[in-house]
Amino acid sequence: MTAGTAPRWASALASVTVYAQGALCRRVARGPVPADGQVRVPGLPRSLDPHSLRARVLGAPGVRVTEARAEVDAEPVDADAVDEARREVDRLTEAYGVAAGRRDRQLRRIEEIGALRPVPPGRKRDDPHRRTPVDAWLELADFVDERLTVLHDGLRELEDELKRLDHEMEVAQDRLARVSTDAPASPVTSSYTAVLTVRGAAGTEAEVEVEYGVPGAVWVPTYRLTHRQGEDTGRLVLRASVAQRSGEDWTGVRIAFATADLRRRTDLPRLRSVRIGRSQPPPAPSGWREPPTGLADLFAGYDAAGPRPEPAHHLVAGGWVAGGAFEDTAVTVGSAYGAPPTPPPPPAPSAPPAPGAAYGAPPQGFGPAAPGSVPSPERARRARPGSGPRPAAAPRAGAP
Repeated sequence: MTAGTAPRWASALASVTVYAQGALCRRVARGPVPADGQVRVPGLPRSLDPHSLRARVLGAPGVRVTEARAEVDAEPVDADAVDEARREVDRLTEAYGVAAGRRDRQLRRIEEIGALRPVPPGRKRDDPHRRTPVDAWLELADFVDERLTVLHDGLRELEDELKRLDHEMEVAQDRLARVSTDAPASPVTSSYTAVLTVRGAAGTEAEVEVEYGVPGAVWVPTYRLTHRQGEDTGRLVLRASVAQRSGEDWTGVRIAFATADLRRRTDLPRLRSVRIGRSQPPPAPSGWREPPTGLADLFAGYDAAGPRPEPAHHLVAGGWVAGGAFEDTAVTVGSAYGAPPTPPPPPAPSAPPAPGAAYGAPPQGFGPAAPGSVPSPERARRARPGSGPRPAAAPRAGAP
């Protein structure tokens, strides 16, 4: 089924919710569900926001709307619009005159009934005074009251009809003035059509509500406070002044008002905690940072090279020597590179050596040499320069 053969459901504006800026309109359309489910609802205003189009089914279980989109329809401009608007103005003017005549006749009837008074019959000069029965007065008063009640009810209906015709005539005259002086920019007019996909049993009578937003609407509140002097109560009346340029007639439509903004987002706010007490300084930064990406692969090449070979030299207190270690002077290097070396034990306290004892010379002084003060040949050989490895120097205080 093409767009030209899809059934068209007539719609009527049911309600309007006017926001601080913009309005939300709801139209109701009725019709049987077609076999393929394609339905077109024409007559939507050109100022419609296509992204705000929504549709739902009312009071038909098992029937639902699966798709809703807005399409623009173009129609040729009616050349006889001026004549049609003029005929409508003439018709409403005639109807208004007829209603005004009925209202005037009703007012004359009310005046006639209200002027009814009891009139006593004529009395001759010699006739005695006669008493008027009270029941006749009461019956006349009841008749007048009952008749006036019926006439006033009819007068109220006639005045309402006269107001309605007056409003319709003003609208028709305004439309005639616009059409008479309007020069269309193009020979076609455009409007929106809601294309709906309704799923359900074919032939089922369904009622669909189409909802859409229009930007050209606003309302302003006005307040009226009534208070009588000497009373402790009053009456506050809230009124709304509505202005709209949506291209639709809102006459006879149920209107609601809202102070919110139609285009503002309605996400839930994030509530932040509030602490009541003495102010505290902000905590100091911990200094921790997220490790960089690829840190685990930084030493991949080093680990793939295998274990490191054992060093051929040993660290001693006086320097590096090849192989072996000196007695009481060697320091073992730890297997872990980051471990600090173990300091050598401090030397036992002893008497200061005699002058020259470090070089194998006999102690100078008076008297015989002390036992053990004469160096042995082995010690003398070690003390001579170039005869062997140099002895390690005594570690300085505080050296590792």
